Amino acid sequence: MVLPTYNEIDNIGHVISDIASHDVKGRVKRLIFVDDNSSDGTAGFIKSFKDATPFDIVCLERIGRMGLSSAIAEGIMAADTDLVAVMDCDGQHRARDLFAMLDTALATDADIVIGSRFKDVRSQDSHGGLRDRLSKVGNRLANLMLGHELSDPLTGFFIIKRAGFRDVARLASGSGFKILLDYLFYYRKRPIRLEEVQITFEPRHGGESKLDTRIVLEFADQLINRLSQGLIPERFFFFALTGALGIAVHMLTAYGLLALAGLPFRIAIIGATLTAMVFNFSLNNRITFRRFRLRGLAWIRGLGGFILVCSVGAAANVGVAGYLNDHDNSWQISALAGVIVGTVFNFVLSRHFVWKT
Repeated sequence: MVLPTYNEIDNIGHVISDIASHDVKGRVKRLIFVDDNSSDGTAGFIKSFKDATPFDIVCLERIGRMGLSSAIAEGIMAADTDLVAVMDCDGQHRARDLFAMLDTALATDADIVIGSRFKDVRSQDSHGGLRDRLSKVGNRLANLMLGHELSDPLTGFFIIKRAGFRDVARLASGSGFKILLDYLFYYRKRPIRLEEVQITFEPRHGGESKLDTRIVLEFADQLINRLSQGLIPERFFFFALTGALGIAVHMLTAYGLLALAGLPFRIAIIGATLTAMVFNFSLNNRITFRRFRLRGLAWIRGLGGFILVCSVGAAANVGVAGYLNDHDNSWQISALAGVIVGTVFNFVLSRHFVWKT
């Protein structure tokens, strides 16, 4: 079993006890916890159970790497059993459902068994409000991407054949919102046996929910990348959106410096340009490249590098636009092509030299 963790110390004992009490046939060989350098001592607490359970306890501590998809992928690849179960470590997935899913996997020889929140019911008592709406909208969008109608493709609870996962692990970026979505997308046109089992989604046992704006943005990023067949790289959409917002900041700042402050045009434009660059860098640092966020002196160095990168992008923009316009293309097409090329230049250089992803 693979259980990704981040600051889940309040839930570890409950989850281990729940699994042990329901594993009456001794079918669980090993629990592989993948911990993303939790600040609450989760990893150390997991290790304290090493000799206290009927199954092996392993804790993979990741330093400098974060993310649910990559944590699950590393955990599955570290397993040595034919079947691997993945479940959350917040107490919302029940061991009782786990073994019902395992029975289904063994009886049907399924390649994957999904623990669905919505197979036989429209909603869960512990899963209401905004989270319920987000889950349902997300599932609809995921089904659109997959071209299949599944009741819960965004579940974090499933059992999978490890051999079938290996091919996906080689192709998946590891930065997506759900590794299951990558698996289903990879196999969407291939013959696999898939089963869904209704589960009960319990209230969180302890700790804080990880569902926030960052998770929603990661899902949107993953969806755009897959729907475009990889043509739009992960993070590019938000980088371009930030650039569009930067244009608005540039124009508003220019207006303020010209009309309100009465500065000369060139000085106003320089001020507006620098303001827009700082805005773009700050927003990209917080949203687009949030997993590689720069702080302190690294933030200052990153800003300098970003301004340099944007200068290169601006040169590419002007060069392409000028070339096309000189060869009898309309100024609109020339300008648009220049913006696209400049944005791509900025994105590629920023990713590799500023945030070093």
